[in-house]
Amino acid sequence: MKKMEYDVVILGGVAAGTSAAASAKRINKNLKIAIFQKEPYISYGGCGLPYVISGDVESAESVIALTPEKFKEKKGADVFVEHEAYNIDFSNKVVYIKSQNDEKIVSYNKLVVSTGASPIIPSFDTWGENGIFKLRNPDDARNILNFIHKNNPKKAIIIGGGFIGIETAEALKKHNIDITIIEGTDHILGEIEPEIHEEFMNSLKDKGITFVLNTFAENIIKENGIFKVITKDSVYAADMIIVSIGVKPNTAFLKESGLIMAKNGAIIVNEKMETNIKDVYAAGDCATVNHFITKENVYIPLGTTANKQGRIAGKNIAGGNDSFIGVVGSLITKFEDIEYAKTGLTLKKAKEKGYDAEAVFIKSGSKAHYYKGSKKLKIKLVFEKKTGKILGAQFVGGETHPRLNTITSLLYTNGTVDMLRNMDLAYSPPFSPVWDIDLVAATQAIKKI
Repeated sequence: MKKMEYDVVILGGVAAGTSAAASAKRINKNLKIAIFQKEPYISYGGCGLPYVISGDVESAESVIALTPEKFKEKKGADVFVEHEAYNIDFSNKVVYIKSQNDEKIVSYNKLVVSTGASPIIPSFDTWGENGIFKLRNPDDARNILNFIHKNNPKKAIIIGGGFIGIETAEALKKHNIDITIIEGTDHILGEIEPEIHEEFMNSLKDKGITFVLNTFAENIIKENGIFKVITKDSVYAADMIIVSIGVKPNTAFLKESGLIMAKNGAIIVNEKMETNIKDVYAAGDCATVNHFITKENVYIPLGTTANKQGRIAGKNIAGGNDSFIGVVGSLITKFEDIEYAKTGLTLKKAKEKGYDAEAVFIKSGSKAHYYKGSKKLKIKLVFEKKTGKILGAQFVGGETHPRLNTITSLLYTNGTVDMLRNMDLAYSPPFSPVWDIDLVAATQAIKKI
């Protein structure tokens, strides 16, 4: 068993791990750093994978930011791909790592666990057969495209109505594939406001997407070349299947290690990305994050958060003193010409957290009514009745992104609906009505305080 020594060992690359290495090296170029990554890729944009399938991104290679060789050349850290950590001795600061060819014992002064997360795959009979896929890395996108080109499928079933499921549905539709989405709950897209959900769902139905809600896929079999999804009450047939029901942190090998974790296995960290074990940090999809509004440790695995957590872990490892104030759960997606965006708390969640919360639901247009190309736009704005403090918002329609970011900025300053109403938002007919939807929502909210 080969022995190695590093100042900093990072388990996992992609967003958090590579950010940690680059950040630490910027502060102290003399640090000897190694990244051990289970996959063959060290740095890629996973959020772009549905758009590889749709053709909006040229190829799976396009989302790969840096090869291992380029990363070492540019950032100065050693990179070992297809190397997996299987045990850690925190007392002696040693990591046990295996690859196809050998095993290594690697000692460290500081350790970053950024092992990411893996798709949740139930024990389906046909898992592993060509035609049933997950979508997590560039190989997955490449395999899906190859299957489409070779087999010309006519029907697809997507199991899971989350963000990746919706984005993959849009991608498959561009290949003229009929799509059915099977979702275990009574709604898609996680914590979505009922009014926003209805609008988004109706739009997707109008575009030909079939939904089966409140239904779990109990098994998938294959008969005469056709996949069949078995549910409690029915059977759904398709030429291909995408399984997208969520992810789980890659922390099973740390279960008995002494690291404090959430119920789902995510490693709990503080604002400096420190764990409960000295000199051990965690970041990215294997870790929790502080929710800025509720002040709770939550699990919201996103590339944006992983990059920030990794950067902060790297700075602190190299002697810095940086902190991450947390997230508010900002998310955005689209299906063709309709967008869905959210930030902060839903009305239901706000009440669960003890707020005396209220909301307004406003309809408007994205541009001046007389300007061509104006799109329908709706917002549900959530606020505290006593203080007017903004707690969250959700949008559906067109050109939601700038409106969402306005609300997000106010969440981080404990902004109120009165502050929003009086904000000097830029106006010109090609960009918004003279009374933008955010301003209208704030004005109506004030009437309820």
